[in-house]
Amino acid sequence: MHNVDIRNVSLGQMQYFVKVAEYKNITKVAEYFNLSQPTLSKKLKSLESQLDLQLFFRSRKGFMLTPAGKYLYEMWKDKVTSLEQEIQYAHILQAGRTKSIVAACLDSFRPNAFLLPATRNFSQKYPDVHIRIESDAAQDIRRMLIHDEADIIFSIYYDFEEKELEQIDWELVGGTPHCACMRKSNPLAGKKELSVSDLQQSEFICISPQYLPEYVQMIQNLCAAYGFAPNITNYVSSANSLTLNIQSDRDVFICDKYYADMNEEEHCLIPIRDTESGFVMAWRKDNRKAYLKDFRQEVLELFPE
Repeated sequence: MHNVDIRNVSLGQMQYFVKVAEYKNITKVAEYFNLSQPTLSKKLKSLESQLDLQLFFRSRKGFMLTPAGKYLYEMWKDKVTSLEQEIQYAHILQAGRTKSIVAACLDSFRPNAFLLPATRNFSQKYPDVHIRIESDAAQDIRRMLIHDEADIIFSIYYDFEEKELEQIDWELVGGTPHCACMRKSNPLAGKKELSVSDLQQSEFICISPQYLPEYVQMIQNLCAAYGFAPNITNYVSSANSLTLNIQSDRDVFICDKYYADMNEEEHCLIPIRDTESGFVMAWRKDNRKAYLKDFRQEVLELFPE
């Protein structure tokens, strides 16, 4: 048996390890914890040294767990989440509250369109419930919900449209057409609405399928219904980067009216008729917090049918 001194293994190191195991991308995890990539790499190597174990296979494609790493991930992931929740609840008790909700929102949404008003209304009615809001990419907040790190998430419709997620319920809220975002100098910018077929000559900017394959699939399905394949000329790592990459009058990307990162001085959003988007409100079926239903109702009241 190895003589390993685990007294110097910290909760922080366990958190870093679990997140890298889940994301398989050290750059995203470094951003998540507000660390530099070299600092996070050193912390992981320090953990491996303390445990005398190789936890990851490192390559250009990312970080993959070794058999030893996979075992520790399975053993630690729930413990780390449980400890985080217990500490969070202790802070809630210290503040004189007894209940909590963790809500996670897609980081490219405009939170003032629905989440912040719903939160304010709910807090006025239920002042004893503490609400914590997180913001991240679609695949990351979905992972937070699956791993019970969030009680409810607000994500994009296409990320749930064709999924059957065990233990997850969801509802489409705030339905709206897709929109094409483009420069105001784009020849299509003068139209009040577009057809998908109007975009045949456009050059599409997309979120990389490495990060969100559902986004590319959604665009391909939209165009296929009109008999053409999208001319995808640029892939980016996140929805936040889409606007930054509109560099010509032929460049477009697909979003909807809830998209937050548009430069209104340079760009415009034009609705695409006969399409469906919106945001999804999703929660775990086994969540027993009775007041979570009340929170969902506050969101629904912002969108009367």
